[in-house]
Amino acid sequence: MAENKNFELQLEELDSIIKKLENNKLSLDEALVQYKNGIEIIQECNEIIKNAEEQVKNLSKELNFNE
Repeated sequence: MAENKNFELQLEELDSIIKKLENNKLSLDEALVQYKNGIEIIQECNEIIKNAEEQVKNLSKELNFNE
């Protein structure tokens, strides 16, 4: 899937999936596949955000320690 893509590319891919789903021209099976892909992208994005928050937290601690 979208394992090694950066955050912005994943958001673009998610936006594309949303547009396909809103278009109402997909079969039920295709819509379910797209929905599943979207959920996977959201989970990956959440992990990226979690890691970024942790990095910011650690950098802030280092900055406060050095003051």
